[in-house]
Amino acid sequence: MEPTGIFNDDQIAILGAFFALAVCGLITALSFRFGAAGNSQSEQATLPLTNPERKTDGDVKSGRRAA
Repeated sequence: MEPTGIFNDDQIAILGAFFALAVCGLITALSFRFGAAGNSQSEQATLPLTNPERKTDGDVKSGRRAA
């Protein structure tokens, strides 16, 4: 049986859209599972949030400030 005999054009388009969403979801799930985002927290290298060597405004002795 042909799908065009059972469904009209609008219904085929809706089924195609659901199929495309399912394929995208599968690709996203596989990408997350095997990609960098799927690694555990202990395996990822983390960057410090602050730089301990960075000088604050109180440490600047030249008196020049950004406008």
